[in-house]
Amino acid sequence: MIIGSALNAIDYLRKGKIIGYPTEGVYGLGCDPWNEDSVSRINRIKKRGAGKVYLLVASKINQLTELVDTDNIAKEVLESWPGHTTWLIPAKKNTPKWLVDKDSGLIAIRVSKHPTIVELCNHFKNPIISTSANISGDENILGKTTFIHTFSQTVDYFVEGNLGNSDKPSIIRNMITGEKLR
Repeated sequence: MIIGSALNAIDYLRKGKIIGYPTEGVYGLGCDPWNEDSVSRINRIKKRGAGKVYLLVASKINQLTELVDTDNIAKEVLESWPGHTTWLIPAKKNTPKWLVDKDSGLIAIRVSKHPTIVELCNHFKNPIISTSANISGDENILGKTTFIHTFSQTVDYFVEGNLGNSDKPSIIRNMITGEKLR
């Protein structure tokens, strides 16, 4: 695993590699969401069954135009962004199937204000996959040393940076029903 800056991580994302990075609350694993092989690789790293979808983080709303109808995003969603709330929003029909919940047709998205995520997404010019850095069912990883020990053989690049001030992953809410899922 290479350790370095968000700017240098962009080459790894473009090549379909997996990165680790700090988020608002826990360390995350990420990749290019349009690369199905990379998303499948995260499933293998996390030992997570196929069929579950991951959330995406963006630095600005205009990075989401290929995925959702940004003109119809609820006011409550817009007022919570940028921030630590992930929303389930109806996906556009051409959104890659591995990003969309097959039962509901919703995609999980957050516009973040975390400086590392903002830098990653600004340089990548797209959202990225974001999932907690852990093996499925295990505790979230909160320390850089633990992250590197756990993922040194499976993650290609680790982005230096600090965790935010939250002690847990983002809140997840459904834009249609308003229901809080996490």
